[in-house]
Amino acid sequence: MKKKRISENFRKTSETEIYCRVNIDGNGQNKIVTPIPFITHMLEQISKHSYIDLDVKCSGDVEIDAHHTIEDLGWCIGQAVNEALLNKAGINRFASFSLPMDETLTSCSLDVSGRPWLEWKVILPNEKIGGVDSEIFQEFFRAFSQSAKMTIHIENNYGSNAHHVIESCFKVLAICLRNGLTIMQRNSNIIPSTKGVI
Repeated sequence: MKKKRISENFRKTSETEIYCRVNIDGNGQNKIVTPIPFITHMLEQISKHSYIDLDVKCSGDVEIDAHHTIEDLGWCIGQAVNEALLNKAGINRFASFSLPMDETLTSCSLDVSGRPWLEWKVILPNEKIGGVDSEIFQEFFRAFSQSAKMTIHIENNYGSNAHHVIESCFKVLAICLRNGLTIMQRNSNIIPSTKGVI
């Protein structure tokens, strides 16, 4: 019987309290509650376009700023994805995609490698997006790559609208997750590594 690729976790610190549940083999259903409407919208984009069902309930010290909350969301979601992937047998593993969004084009390449790494080649034209300091978004992707144990390269090729630029980053990651985490039926029991383990 095929094991369900589902995981949940809970993180509580003096700065944040987050519950997260993922179903890798979902259809993009989500129920996301955070104190930052813009990041809620971005997490909905990840779920919708990756087809990962995502439930998140988050509270955080946003009276200070959004940094702790956004970074910890990346950490919790990435950890849940990594745990849901079990031994990673049968996955495509690699994915690369370029996503247009109006005047913006953003590219992502992903390797579900077990080796966390983020290359972030994104220059955001505004200091704030959706009321959030622009520099904080990189921390989400870094935390996600660390806890999901994936190599992720994201590059904004061009774009002038800051909202479009950052939203395209979330969407293109979602597409790469969808493609990279899909199981190839003909090799569903084979771990895609010459090492025999990821």
